[in-house]
Amino acid sequence: MNFPLFDLHNHLLPLIDDGPNSMDETIKIVELSEMQGVRTIIATPHKKDVNELHSIEFVRGLLKKVNQICKSRGYSISLKLGMENHLDSRLLDDIKAGKALPMGDSKYILLEMPYDRKSNLVEDVLGQIQKIGLIPIIAHPERMELFQYDPGLLFNLVDEGMLTQITASSVYGKFGDEVQRFTEQILRCNLGHILASDAHMSTGPRPPDLLKGYFEVSKIVGRDAAKDMVSTLPGAILENNALDIKPPILIKD
Repeated sequence: MNFPLFDLHNHLLPLIDDGPNSMDETIKIVELSEMQGVRTIIATPHKKDVNELHSIEFVRGLLKKVNQICKSRGYSISLKLGMENHLDSRLLDDIKAGKALPMGDSKYILLEMPYDRKSNLVEDVLGQIQKIGLIPIIAHPERMELFQYDPGLLFNLVDEGMLTQITASSVYGKFGDEVQRFTEQILRCNLGHILASDAHMSTGPRPPDLLKGYFEVSKIVGRDAAKDMVSTLPGAILENNALDIKPPILIKD
C-alpha cells in the first residue's frame, strides 16, 4: 500500500475484556496488523470491563508495556488508548468523571449502542455528548438490531453530525448474509465513515483484517472511498481534525 492504515477499534490489550488471553496473542495481532500496513492502533477495551475489573491507570500502564515490547521487537506500530463505551444513562457522568475515554487525545469518542431493538436513550444521550464538545462515533451499526430495525434512525444520527465505524469482517460476510447486505447498504448511502477491525484475537470471527476489509469496501464504493475509511478519515481523527464527509442518504428497502 502507498498510504498508511489506521485501526481505531481494536481489543488487543491482553486479559482486559473478551480480547486476547495472553501477551503473546496481543503481539500476534500487532504483527499481523503491521504486515498489512497499519501504522497506528487505538486499543479500545470495553468501558465496563476496565472500570469494574481493572482501572484506567492499570490499562494505561499495560498499554505502555505493550508499546515497549513492540518497540523492542522492531515493530513500528504506535498504540494509543481509547475505549468502547456502551451507551447507557450513566455515560455522560462517566465521561465527565474520566471513566469513559475518547480516542487518544481527540474529541472523538467510540460508542456502542444499546442491544435492544428500540431505545429511548440514544438520541438524548448522544445529543448531550455533542453538547460537551465530543463527536460520537457509533461502533458497528451494521451489527446492531437498533439500526437493522430502523435504518432511518441511523440516517438521522449521521445527519446530526454523528460518525460511524464499520467492522471489516462485516463487509465480507463473517457475521452472516443479513449483516453483509445491511453493511453494503450503509456504505452505498454514505452512512459508513471509518473501517476498523474490531479485532479480538489473531484468528476467528474478528481478526485483524483491516486490509482485507479495505479491498472488500473498494469493490462496493471504489478505492478512493475505501481509502478514506482506513486512512484519510481515521488519520484526521488521530490528529483531532475535522472530517470532510459526504451527505448521508436514507436507506430504502
